[in-house]
Amino acid sequence: MSIKYTEQIGSRSISRNKGSFTASRNFLVYDDDSTVVLTVADAINFSGGVRFSDGHPEIEGVFANSYSIQPVNDRAYTYTVTWNYAQPFEENDAGGSDDPFIGNPDNTTINPVNDGGVLDPPTGGEQEQGEDDVLGDDGVGEDDNDTDTETTRTFNGVSLTTGLALVDGYVAGAAIPANGAETGSAITGGTVVHEGGEPVTVPVPTTEISLSETVFGAYFYLNDVQLKAGKRNSKSFYGFNAGSVLFKGMSVQRQEYNKWDVTYTFIWDAQSHMRQVPNRLDSGEPDWNDTSPPTLDIFFKQPFPSLTDFSFAP
Repeated sequence: MSIKYTEQIGSRSISRNKGSFTASRNFLVYDDDSTVVLTVADAINFSGGVRFSDGHPEIEGVFANSYSIQPVNDRAYTYTVTWNYAQPFEENDAGGSDDPFIGNPDNTTINPVNDGGVLDPPTGGEQEQGEDDVLGDDGVGEDDNDTDTETTRTFNGVSLTTGLALVDGYVAGAAIPANGAETGSAITGGTVVHEGGEPVTVPVPTTEISLSETVFGAYFYLNDVQLKAGKRNSKSFYGFNAGSVLFKGMSVQRQEYNKWDVTYTFIWDAQSHMRQVPNRLDSGEPDWNDTSPPTLDIFFKQPFPSLTDFSFAP
């Protein structure tokens, strides 16, 4: 297999506010072997890709300091990655004199020396104890929360954007399999709309859902949420049926020493993200049934077969 990490043409943006520069770059990441399951972690940690604190290729003095990664809707195990760049204003910013990202093994396991609240990584949801390592009244000391390590979450926003996905269709009005799971059986209901095995374009209603929260704490823990991108909901999610919502990814921005703005993005699809495909011969031609007139078996396929619990969302 071979991972492709390609910067999208015309995707670079640069902003200047007085003497301060910021910039961004977009990349498409996929494996050229379509049978390989490329995970989010493998995509963002590709050895030939961008790393925290890498310099911008055009602007001197700005460094990669944050990223977001999302799956491509109509292409399994393919991701778009956006890297943001900025100038270092504090010693512990990316590119600063006390850069916490130097020497990190990858982009998802950040473990610099803790220097008064430098990002000390999202590896698991651990919670540190003070001198009193035993919970409860053990006579050693009070079990007060360490304000530097305690994490609190405040839900602060929701955004819904409705739209349409234009997809290939062969049978109109066909019943969607329960939970968006493949059945292995050909579609039996609905109205045939393809022309001689050639599909027509059909609209599928969609809704993009963004949920935002502010997390307070010296550290931000990913808790493996990045591994759930590209998976569908295993149970009802805010009223949407099981299997109909896809987790696209999340964006995390540190606004202050102990303040993090987090946005989770989901996509609801009226067909539970399933798409219709015809039965084909090894040659790729439609496999027509020997009937009069000839008929063609059409199946629902699910490009996002994995399900997960969305309990991580606010």
